[in-house]
Amino acid sequence: MYSKILVLTGLLIFFSWSSITDTSSAAEAKPTILFIYASEKKQVDENIHMLDATFSAFAMKQQVVSAEDFTPDLLRGTDVVVFVGDFEIKLPSLLIQEIDRFKGEIIVIGYNGSQFKAFNEWKFQDEVEISKLDNTSLSIPMSVVDVIPPDGSELIEVGNSLYAQHPYIVKNGRLTYIASSAFENDQKYALSKQMHQIMGVKEPTVHPAYIRLEDISPVSDYKLVQETGDYLADRGIPFYLAVIPVYVNNENGEKVFMKSNQKLVNVLRHLQSRGGIVISHGYTHSYRYEETGEGFEFWDNQLNQKITTERTDKLPESLPKRESFRSESEYRIIMDKMDLIEKGYIETKHQKAIEELTDIGLYPLAFEAPHYTMSSTGYKITSNYFTSIFGQVQLSDEDWEIMDAPLFVSNPSILSGMKLYPETIGYVNPQLEDPLEVVKETVKRLKDIPGSMVGGFYHPYLGMEHLQEMLDLIYSVGTIEWLDLSETEQRVQTDQVLVHQQENGELTVESDRNTWKRLVENSVDKPLEAMLWGLSIVVLLFIIAFFIYIVNLRAALKKRLFRERDYSG
Repeated sequence: MYSKILVLTGLLIFFSWSSITDTSSAAEAKPTILFIYASEKKQVDENIHMLDATFSAFAMKQQVVSAEDFTPDLLRGTDVVVFVGDFEIKLPSLLIQEIDRFKGEIIVIGYNGSQFKAFNEWKFQDEVEISKLDNTSLSIPMSVVDVIPPDGSELIEVGNSLYAQHPYIVKNGRLTYIASSAFENDQKYALSKQMHQIMGVKEPTVHPAYIRLEDISPVSDYKLVQETGDYLADRGIPFYLAVIPVYVNNENGEKVFMKSNQKLVNVLRHLQSRGGIVISHGYTHSYRYEETGEGFEFWDNQLNQKITTERTDKLPESLPKRESFRSESEYRIIMDKMDLIEKGYIETKHQKAIEELTDIGLYPLAFEAPHYTMSSTGYKITSNYFTSIFGQVQLSDEDWEIMDAPLFVSNPSILSGMKLYPETIGYVNPQLEDPLEVVKETVKRLKDIPGSMVGGFYHPYLGMEHLQEMLDLIYSVGTIEWLDLSETEQRVQTDQVLVHQQENGELTVESDRNTWKRLVENSVDKPLEAMLWGLSIVVLLFIIAFFIYIVNLRAALKKRLFRERDYSG
């Protein structure tokens, strides 16, 4: 009898525990998000890119589509709809009809919310200007839609005008409204601070963090690289080595290859063995003989446009504007040709960088674009070689200075599947009176953003002067967890090389490269050196041939002497 009672009690406890575990797991599971935007000419601007990036950090899967391209089947399997109205338009009736039928969470940002029946009880009024958000004065006043939510709504965040408070983020049951799609720096911090509450997920108690040793090229001081790297390794900190395989002399275009600096290569291998994780930071970090580390590589900064030629002797023409063509098809023909040039250029750069690093025993696990600049086409090409990217994201194909990064690890759609580990705190800038001024300001703000990434970089040429102070600032955010890519799934690949990092820490490297292939590539990269080697080989062959000729001549002469002696004898 007692045994039956014990069995029943055990079963009850087991099922109760299973129920609690399942409920907890469901609560923490990330949702599937359909991100719909309405913008002028279906173009995705920087605001939409940043909102997409921020919400993607909270999604198991996120699909991005314009209001005009929406189809009902996109809602299948969707848990949350995020709609961004970047400007006022009449929404397609199909979109309105299907969203009104949708039973999941709906988040509306900016304009056009009043067109959805779910928001019938909300009163959308004229725009108002606020000068304060999240108790912080805005550098520039911003316009928000003045909304009166239904009674019982939760005011998550408010903005302040001169005379009144205005709802900025409001939640009412399954509906959430955010009063502006603008995403300048102040708005980014205000929205990010409330993202866990908006998404209904528990706030994390730790901040992921990383520090990158930046711009390590063949002319870097190997002693300073080792000193800074060992200092981090001694403290058990996983750290990142942003390596540039080739240095370009900006005066004459001469190249210096990493493999020629064996002392630095040995230091980098040593640091890699101690937990340093290599990042491919371009191939030369330069374009048109710009100095490595200072120049751009995947963006023509002189013309402020994507790469349209590999020639460095003269500037190409600026990319034509759409208005210059009679039709969209004519314009696309030209742009498709430019895309092919850019594609070939970027593919060559990635292949050379990955292969030359692996040739010397350095195994990159991610990519960082020089100066964070690259077109959306460039990101798509890059995703064929890397699964992860560090830094910030260029948000415009027309202006490299329009760049930013979300405050969370995310999967922005512009990156074509690559995971972004954002740079959020800046770096030590010796040109400032206080070299850590920017780092101090951003760290202070990140403290209030649950789960925000604390990522920055440090130049080894600075030595140890500011490194500990920067680490102290990172630790001041609160409880941090150092990012370690060696415990994540990563793939870096070309046609000849595969670097595969597994979550269990196992790293496998496969390479089809041999000595002959390297010699051929070296002859292309260094034609003069190859020609001198060729001449040396030809001379050597002549010497060998001459030696063989002399030996044969002596043998023939000797033979002849023996014959003459025998004949005369």
